[in-house]
Amino acid sequence: MIDQTRSSYDVVVIGGGPAGTALATFLQRQGHTCLVLEGSTFPRYHIGESLIPHTYGTLDRLGLLPLLRESHFPVKHSVRFVSPSGQEADPFYFSETIEGERSRTWQVERSEFDQICLDNAIRSGVEVRMETRVREVLFEGEQAVGVVAHRGDDPDTEIRGKVIVDSSGRATVIGKQLGLREEIPNLRKASIWSYYRGGQRLAGIDAGETTVFTIADRGWFWYIPLPNDVVSVGIVASPEYLFDQTSHFEEVFLREVDRCGPLAQRLQNAERVDGVRGIRRLAYLNRQVAGDGWLMIGDAAGFLDPIYSSGLFLALASAELAAGCVHAALEKDDVSAGELGAFTGALWNGVDVVWRLIKAYYDPAFSFRDFAARFPEHRPALIDCLIGDVVGKDMSAFLEALAEMTPPPARLK
Repeated sequence: MIDQTRSSYDVVVIGGGPAGTALATFLQRQGHTCLVLEGSTFPRYHIGESLIPHTYGTLDRLGLLPLLRESHFPVKHSVRFVSPSGQEADPFYFSETIEGERSRTWQVERSEFDQICLDNAIRSGVEVRMETRVREVLFEGEQAVGVVAHRGDDPDTEIRGKVIVDSSGRATVIGKQLGLREEIPNLRKASIWSYYRGGQRLAGIDAGETTVFTIADRGWFWYIPLPNDVVSVGIVASPEYLFDQTSHFEEVFLREVDRCGPLAQRLQNAERVDGVRGIRRLAYLNRQVAGDGWLMIGDAAGFLDPIYSSGLFLALASAELAAGCVHAALEKDDVSAGELGAFTGALWNGVDVVWRLIKAYYDPAFSFRDFAARFPEHRPALIDCLIGDVVGKDMSAFLEALAEMTPPPARLK
């Protein structure tokens, strides 16, 4: 029986998404008491449905692979880029650089996937309180020491924690409270999306691939096969381009689907089965992601762009790296910023590689086809980026080649 009146834990996690539940699972298994506070009721909707292969190790260590193998999630073997004219680059098959089962991954329905992650945390002994929102993170001096939580009509509750982990996604609870969240001015993108049933799928192992359709303004559409013959379809482009005539999400989305011939062809026999959602400003970062007694992981730390489906990978990777630092800090009884944030150097070096590739994609002078033709020896490194194998890895030779085709941006951190 879980004690819902308990008011002190080793780790208090704000947010019950994959990053927060992964971190709590790892730490609970190492003997630390963990509480996850989630504001919604699961299952709940979430965007960000495409896994990349380098999540395999974390999912394996969490014990989730058997459930994913048995699931109805489409298996993803590759990524394909399509030009505005409909010319398709050769698919980037993950098996070119990875052997065996690790070369495949899944396109997931997030309501189901997040529930799987949450249930796994509960089975590991993590306490979870649903429909419980964090109003405020408590500080004594510069050190986070707890949260003020609220559920329904109940009075506010003060919960103490040796470490407070912000895994609240785009809500960025600590980032907003401390004024750390900033937009990335040279990455102004908006996104609008919906769902269709009956969209065309490719044959064989390509049936579950992510297809990227490039459009005007160097924007793009994603096309992600999901269970039950549903595809997720979304556009990413500058707000100036998308909202040049109207700010209404549905009008803009349907206009752009019609304009993108190769995409419209895939959807010609499909039926839209959901409303249209959108985000007007995608990219942001927090100037600081760890402090005395607190840290941020996943989208709470920042979000760049969905072009390489790196969101879930970075969420899970940051969770596992951070869990190792939190464990060491608790064992030393030293929850200083230096101890809790020891994972950030390796993580941000990997994020910088993704950042470089994001900026390359949005450069009109750059194309994957031309890069692969000019630097065939770096095709494996390019695929490493697409599978997420960028954390703790020397990518300098690849980045030097990339710089010959597109100017490198300033580092984010």
